Amino acid sequence: MMTIANQIEENMTENLGKIFSIHDFYHLGTKNTVKSALYRLHEENKIIRLIDGLYTKPKYSQVLKEYIYPDASVVADKLAEKFSWTIAPAGETALNYTGLSTQVPNEYIYITDGAYREYMYRGKKIVFKRTTNRHITTYSKELSILIQAIKALGKNKIGDNEIQKLAIFAKGVKEDLKKDVVKIPFWMQEIFTKIQELNYE
Repeated sequence: MMTIANQIEENMTENLGKIFSIHDFYHLGTKNTVKSALYRLHEENKIIRLIDGLYTKPKYSQVLKEYIYPDASVVADKLAEKFSWTIAPAGETALNYTGLSTQVPNEYIYITDGAYREYMYRGKKIVFKRTTNRHITTYSKELSILIQAIKALGKNKIGDNEIQKLAIFAKGVKEDLKKDVVKIPFWMQEIFTKIQELNYE
């Protein structure tokens, strides 16, 4: 009969590069037993602890000759799943998602309906900022990102070039950018109107 540690390792080996949290293995045993198994596997270098409570068995790239670790944005999504939070990229992170910035951020900032938390992951900071803003739970993730990107740019820094890039990203938004955004500031509604008009040309 396979031990809990064996089952965890086998599962991770079959899903190289995928992030797991302790919650993913509660069906195998008690919290303490699973925690001990994960700790032991990490100590034996059979799995990697990314940050407290998140683990993976990284893929090895024959091209790069090194192990490939999950992107910080994927880690952020897994943390949100772990704590049952709704999150949306904000600031420079939102600009990165929408293609308005090509710089790889040192800080990955998200707004959340959960708690304020900061994590260090492979030299980068992941920050969750609590907000009471209903946009995060009212809208789809794509529209939330679009809203945060426009906020990050600011009212007076959105020209035709930015509108075009936002319009490309907006093609993945399921909401109507005229009818479904009446609760956001008027200047942002005007931006959404321009985006929608561009996509319908």
